[in-house]
Amino acid sequence: MSTGFLDHPGRPGALGAILDETARAAEDFCRVVESLSPAQFDEVRPAADPNTVSLRALCAHTVGAAHRYADYIRKARGLPFVDIYQLDPQQLAGPADVRPRLGVAFRYTEAALDGLYGASEAEIARVTFPVRWGPTYDPEMILEHGIVHLLRHRRQIERWVRGV
Repeated sequence: MSTGFLDHPGRPGALGAILDETARAAEDFCRVVESLSPAQFDEVRPAADPNTVSLRALCAHTVGAAHRYADYIRKARGLPFVDIYQLDPQQLAGPADVRPRLGVAFRYTEAALDGLYGASEAEIARVTFPVRWGPTYDPEMILEHGIVHLLRHRRQIERWVRGV
């Protein structure tokens, strides 16, 4: 059974639980994005961060981050990875293009975790990697960070629409 975000929801262990919660957060994120009009999606506002000048740019940033979180895990495990995945915002023609892109990112994440489902906390914690903002993470930490990333940007979009 597929949720659209995961090929195998309900996997065992901490990582399975985190992926299920990631899919839930992604569903909430996409529900808000898909409620946007094309004009809202394309509206440009002044911002110091190019990732936040429009909701299109913010969505591209969110999809790109989902890929990059998986690539941290893939690199640490010796799997093929993309050094710095970036999604050009113009590849998102409209709000409906975000959901399938996130689905690809989270199925890529599922594959990055093959062999770790059902692993102990100690086994998961042995897979470590530095993240670009400084600390050293393990797969559980980066995936939890990814959930909050989706939630934070969902809130940001809701506030943008309200003019806050």
